[in-house]
Amino acid sequence: MQHLPPQAYTMNLKAQGRLFSGVAWAVLLALPLLPHLSTEVQLLLLSPIILLFGVPHGALDIVFARQFLGLRSIANWTFFALAYVACTALVVGLWWISPGFFLAAFLLISIFHFSGDPEGDTPALFRMLYGGSVILCPLLLHQAQVFEVFTFLSGAANAQMVVALLQWAAWPWLVAMVAVAIYGAKQEPMRSVELLSVAALLTLAPPLWGFTLFFCAMHSARHVLRTRDYAYAGTLRTLLGVASLPMAITVAGVSVAWWLSDGIPLDMRLAQLLFVGLAALTVPHMILVEQVRWSGWMAGRKVAP
Repeated sequence: MQHLPPQAYTMNLKAQGRLFSGVAWAVLLALPLLPHLSTEVQLLLLSPIILLFGVPHGALDIVFARQFLGLRSIANWTFFALAYVACTALVVGLWWISPGFFLAAFLLISIFHFSGDPEGDTPALFRMLYGGSVILCPLLLHQAQVFEVFTFLSGAANAQMVVALLQWAAWPWLVAMVAVAIYGAKQEPMRSVELLSVAALLTLAPPLWGFTLFFCAMHSARHVLRTRDYAYAGTLRTLLGVASLPMAITVAGVSVAWWLSDGIPLDMRLAQLLFVGLAALTVPHMILVEQVRWSGWMAGRKVAP
């Protein structure tokens, strides 16, 4: 297989950012035409989309494990797989034992992890505001819907406390995002457009719809493109082949979890399966990927998958 330099690919991060921003604003313009759907119906519609188009970016962790950690032997791969599974199990166990602490920790690590989306030498303040927008912007106009989902995850008392703590920061956070976007527009206009698009989408769209579009079309898509460039994979089809086995295992795990959660109300069951599952997969994914990000995304790129 011929390995091409990242600039030779047809889709780069800037093009992906423009595409996401265009889709986000198109969705916002179409919002008045969308029917009002219950949380249960939204979860039924959106959970499979997140599973099929959002989760697979985490299945590409084996690319980084091979090239950044240098895993080669069966023993090393076995240890990596066991450590990965153990980490996910610990997250689920934390949710089971202390759902309130789980929710707070999940939101904090999400802010940190999503802050890695912007390109290049993005200032830390910009990254923090970007990452926090995913959590805080939905609270501006959709507090009741966010509270409902948080209640499914941690109970009403914990959800109320978390929402109350976050809500006071939501409007100042939005003002700070707009100010930073305007200030940075001259140096990096596309980066500012992305920030404003994410903020507008997550503020105006229903929370589950906004999160799904952000997670799949921005966060996951950007990670896939970075993985392709990191691995000199050539085509996205190559990465699809790499992700197929981890995704099959993930789908099997989801099926088992669905079976074990029988008897729980459907909306609560879907929310717990979706967000507890995302948290469980995010922690080991973040432990690995953040090392690559801090090294500049290119360090450790030695062989194609």
